[in-house]
Amino acid sequence: MVDATPPDLTADAPPKAQKPKNKLFTIIKVVASLGLITWIVSTANLTDVFAALKAVDVRWLLFAVCLQFVGAGLISLRWKGLLAVQSVTPGWLYLYKSCLVANFFRQFLPSIIGGDVIRGHDAWKAAAPWPVALMSLLLDRLLGLLALALLAMVAVLFSDDMSEKLPGLQIWLAAAFVGLSLVLSFLLLPRRNGATKLSLPSFVPGKVASKLASIGEAMTMYKGHAQALWRGIGLSLLLQINVVTFYWALGQSLGLPVDYTSWFVIAPIAIFVMMVPLSINGIGVREAIFIFLLAQWGVADSTALALAWLEYGIFLAFGLVGGVVYMLRKT
Repeated sequence: MVDATPPDLTADAPPKAQKPKNKLFTIIKVVASLGLITWIVSTANLTDVFAALKAVDVRWLLFAVCLQFVGAGLISLRWKGLLAVQSVTPGWLYLYKSCLVANFFRQFLPSIIGGDVIRGHDAWKAAAPWPVALMSLLLDRLLGLLALALLAMVAVLFSDDMSEKLPGLQIWLAAAFVGLSLVLSFLLLPRRNGATKLSLPSFVPGKVASKLASIGEAMTMYKGHAQALWRGIGLSLLLQINVVTFYWALGQSLGLPVDYTSWFVIAPIAIFVMMVPLSINGIGVREAIFIFLLAQWGVADSTALALAWLEYGIFLAFGLVGGVVYMLRKT
């Protein structure tokens, strides 16, 4: 796990990498992943799992792989628009390669932080001040999660039996949507009297106050750029539809009896759960959440486990593509 200290937002260069400060947390995550995956494999019928994998429809599988490249393209386009607001205009292909490389580091490092550091560094190299680079990534991620929660809420509202399959789902989705919306509003709404810096008590140490003030100023950099933000929201919705379609395609490749609309609920829940830092890159948690969710649609544990492994295999292969890009691109 890369446990870096917060960067100096007033600096002209990206922060230096820091050594992990909490190895115990990483060890706990490793143990959790190993424990979960060992328990799941020991209770699964591996013969049925491999039979399901062997019977995969390759056409649907290739379609799912192609959607990963489409998704990276949409992320790059959204990121490009967010950087352009601050007059940072790298080419789309440059940002696309950065997303691919970031995915390589995300898959092969025990934390999503590695990928964000790569993208932040690439934005800085493209002439983005470090606060701009950080804020663009934060907003990029928030817009994606907000769109995901919104699509899931709409899917639940138009479903007749979703509440029976997953009781209390509406409350959790509404809470996630409201929470993300509040965070987004806090970052984007102007301060009173046009202030761009946080008002801090006098007892806050000078260095801490300086950094927090810089963060407060960075939070207002997208004020007055509603058009760019709406464009980002639109691209986020397209991106999350692409994500849901990816999972639906995986389900189709395995012949799962799950309709397209249901994946608008299954995929967001699985993604939100896998984001919780309880394991190494979601290993163990991924298998458990898909087994639980798909069981509500009558999918056997072995088939759900096959889907989880298919998904992870595609993510690893896609990450390796980013590794090749990393080796070939100019530094």
